Amino acid sequence: MKRYVSVLLLAVLALAGCGGRNDTAGTGGPGPQTADELTIGIYNDAGNVSTWGGGAYSPWVLDAVCEKLAGPNPYGAEPQMILAEYIRPVTDDNMTWEIKLKKGIRWHDGTPLTSEDIQFTIDYNREGPSNNRYSHHTSSVPRLPGDGIKIIDDLTLQVTGAFPMPHFDREPCAEVPIVQKAQWENIKDPRQFTGKSIGTGPYKLTDYKVGEYYTLEANDDYHLGTPLVKKLNLVVIRDFSTMFTALRSGEIDAAARNLPPEMVEEWSKLDHITIVKTPYLWGAALTLDTTKLPFGDLQFREAISYAIDRDELLRIVGLGHGQTGTKGYPHPMSFHTNPDNSQPYDPGKAAQLFTDLGYVDINGDGFRETPDGKPIDWRILVDASGPIYVRAAEIIVEHLEAINLKAHVEAMESAAYNEAVNITGNYNMTVGEFVPHGLCDDDMMMVLQYGEQKTDAVPYPERDAALEAWKAAGTKEGRQEATYYLQTLINKYPKRIMLWYPDGFFAYNNTKYDNYSIIMGENDIYHKYSFIPNDSREGFVIEYK
Repeated sequence: MKRYVSVLLLAVLALAGCGGRNDTAGTGGPGPQTADELTIGIYNDAGNVSTWGGGAYSPWVLDAVCEKLAGPNPYGAEPQMILAEYIRPVTDDNMTWEIKLKKGIRWHDGTPLTSEDIQFTIDYNREGPSNNRYSHHTSSVPRLPGDGIKIIDDLTLQVTGAFPMPHFDREPCAEVPIVQKAQWENIKDPRQFTGKSIGTGPYKLTDYKVGEYYTLEANDDYHLGTPLVKKLNLVVIRDFSTMFTALRSGEIDAAARNLPPEMVEEWSKLDHITIVKTPYLWGAALTLDTTKLPFGDLQFREAISYAIDRDELLRIVGLGHGQTGTKGYPHPMSFHTNPDNSQPYDPGKAAQLFTDLGYVDINGDGFRETPDGKPIDWRILVDASGPIYVRAAEIIVEHLEAINLKAHVEAMESAAYNEAVNITGNYNMTVGEFVPHGLCDDDMMMVLQYGEQKTDAVPYPERDAALEAWKAAGTKEGRQEATYYLQTLINKYPKRIMLWYPDGFFAYNNTKYDNYSIIMGENDIYHKYSFIPNDSREGFVIEYK
């Protein structure tokens, strides 16, 4: 196995033009505080390093190149200014906000950042040729009409939304990367872009091959100070065991992937490896196909939710590292989470609800049949590349069996799983991870609900009225009240039954670089703030134990 890992990584590193081990110099910590070069394994590639490429694990790569107005992201404490000098409302109803850019910020090609770049970013995301994970922040929630953008001068503009935006400084300003108008205005299909994104960030993209590697070199003129690591070599390693075998052997210097809980105790004994516990904002969920009956029925959804023992799942699958899914949706540490949220476990109540719905054992075989007498054997699909989710699904089958319901697990190859769940919709339930963008973003909560509103098999008028109340709320206090109420409805009849929220454990080789910092975000210690000067990190990074 070790020989296989070595051959694989040497081939990838050769393509990336990476050299051998580089000396580093410590500047006041237990390990090196700067580095000439680091090789970091990433789980999911970053596409063409634009807002139109990359997966849920790679926004930090994009943010190192193309920055946002504020940061580090919208999930935790109030965002701090990055490209903006200020972002503030100019109307009491929070419909119109003013953005003032910092003076002197330049793109990697030396040209100045201006308010026209901000206007273009909004317009291109809203009306451009291809949607992306950031588009909804301009086209849907919130909706930023083109005629609502007014340029005041080279550094100042005002933005008016289609409805109140009490958290505009978070969403979209701490979420949407700013792109250069001059580079993108004539590109008709950004997903086919094969050039190198020009940004304002601490790193310049100098080379890449999608699916294999990315080379980022320090921007010596970065507005928050010259980066402490001169070069980042990012290699794509999708397999868990390959990634961590490479880190342990020294073939990579860090792994931008959550360390599996069963490895934490063993790895904590390795002298050259540091493990950092972080406020990981991911979650595990059982998702129902609510576009079809019976899974779209509200009482059915409630009954399934009561049947799942989240504490057992956290104990067995998560080895106790994390928080139980009984805390409900969204993530307990998100800024907009109702502290009273819950998705409780009550198998007795689940059994009674299913009986009330007409699911009873007609033929005496020990399993319930459907109300019209047909046998039940529900399909729970899982991506076979995630063994912890396969095990979780197996335990959920046992939970359902305990109330006389039959189901089975189908572990599928990744491509087949994606087609069944995301393209054809050929499933009953699925177990998998839920990303921070969906778990911690107030605007994305609304986008998900709008999607369910369009496709759910059963109308949910109470939820629909709550969506309208959310849109109408013009103050932070009013928006919070509307958000809390909407979350109560979401948790009562969930489409996504939260299973557990894992702790984050990120590992790196402390002999190569020992100056990482924690943020509330997707990859917690792997982000640009771990590589910029220490005094520039204040307000962005957090202490966490």
